[in-house]
Amino acid sequence: MKVFLFNPPTPDGRGFTREGRCTQESGVWATQWPPVSLATAAAMLGADGHDVFCIDFPAVAMGIEDLQAFIASHRPDMAFWSTGSPTLLHDLHIADIIKDVSVSTLTGVMGTHVTVMAEATLKASSVDVVIRGEPEGTIKNICNNREHLHDILGISFREQGGKIINNPDADWLLPGDIPAPSWHLLDLTPYRLPLSGRPFLIVAPVRGCPFRCSFCTAPIYYGRKIRKRPVQNVIKEMENNINRHGIREFLIWADTFTADRDYTQQFCRGIIDAGLGITWTCNSRVDTVDSETLELMKKAGLWMISYGLESGNDTILDGIKKKINLTQSRKAVRMAHDMGIKVAGHFILGFPGETRKTMEKTLRFALDIPLDIAQFYAAAPFPGTNLYDEALLQGWFKNKNRDSSLFSSPLSQNEAVLELPGLPATAVDSFRRRAYRKFYGRPKIITGLLSMVEPAAALQFMEGMKRFLKWTR
Repeated sequence: MKVFLFNPPTPDGRGFTREGRCTQESGVWATQWPPVSLATAAAMLGADGHDVFCIDFPAVAMGIEDLQAFIASHRPDMAFWSTGSPTLLHDLHIADIIKDVSVSTLTGVMGTHVTVMAEATLKASSVDVVIRGEPEGTIKNICNNREHLHDILGISFREQGGKIINNPDADWLLPGDIPAPSWHLLDLTPYRLPLSGRPFLIVAPVRGCPFRCSFCTAPIYYGRKIRKRPVQNVIKEMENNINRHGIREFLIWADTFTADRDYTQQFCRGIIDAGLGITWTCNSRVDTVDSETLELMKKAGLWMISYGLESGNDTILDGIKKKINLTQSRKAVRMAHDMGIKVAGHFILGFPGETRKTMEKTLRFALDIPLDIAQFYAAAPFPGTNLYDEALLQGWFKNKNRDSSLFSSPLSQNEAVLELPGLPATAVDSFRRRAYRKFYGRPKIITGLLSMVEPAAALQFMEGMKRFLKWTR
């Protein structure tokens, strides 16, 4: 079978990452991520003897016309692509473009939004299959059994008569069965760290998140059970990335990399014992780190850690079921900072119970703790989350004409959509801009950022800062 895997072009031609729970536009602080789900699926398909093509259209600045040309010249038997809530209508329209050129190509979409809203997705008549949840194993099964869709777990599809079939969920992949991504099928040139300009790749040693934050879609994609790939497999993968691609910078991709302390330490010791000489970043909860583990992580090459801090108000944190408090956040940020590890803090404004006063408290908290980078998002009620259910029940959506699938207009963390009691969406967006101005307007933060900028990224950084300053006015 000839199989085409891709991250689709964006409506405006900008960079855009669609990877599980993370769907975000490339910008000053958010770079284009290598599509690890697509590359992992490609590895599975290649092992089965399929002819696989993989393109990240936003990364290589290719548009709709390029997609049409590729379909016309290659006529793939199957085409699968990632989707995201912010670009969903556009992403589903891709199926029409493919069918116009190659009507026999089977079309399939993946992502958290379409997983939850599979039947609504299939109202887009050119979409043949919705891949629900973790995509790689299901894509493999479709390609090996195209004529027997009724037998494939984890998909929703439309029969010839128009009836929609929702097959039972697929089992999660066993961690030892998850292969190293086939990065050689992609042009890796565009994947650069935002401040240094150094090439990087994603390594995903852990899947699944046991926590129950009300706003997060992570369990939809990877489930709640933590699945840990054998450390020796991950070390071998990184060695291959060094030897084959010359890359020594990595983003450790996991919903909460540090959730299992013993595994985290084993992973770090594996890096040290192998003498990889790499540097890497990761995300973490503030309640899953300690000084011993952080010291070992730094010794293994960790240079920046990102914490989901979310709010500077304990009542808000309790309401979103984050299960952390400000004391823990202060301690975790301070520990990493004192060890010389750069710290990024991620905050979300506009949760239920939010007021102008609680937003001010969050900003004061962000200014008070030793962060190097901060992100201020708008609360986004993505389908499949408790926040989405609550917003529907309370009638908080800014667009009162939204249908229940949220297909009628974009949904992202870059624009508030919740009209909370006493706090309109416009107030949240305005405060987000103010928070960015306040945080990044301080001399120590500017100096710190400039110290991280390397010549290879200087021009990109300056261009990004111009856009950033224009937006925060």
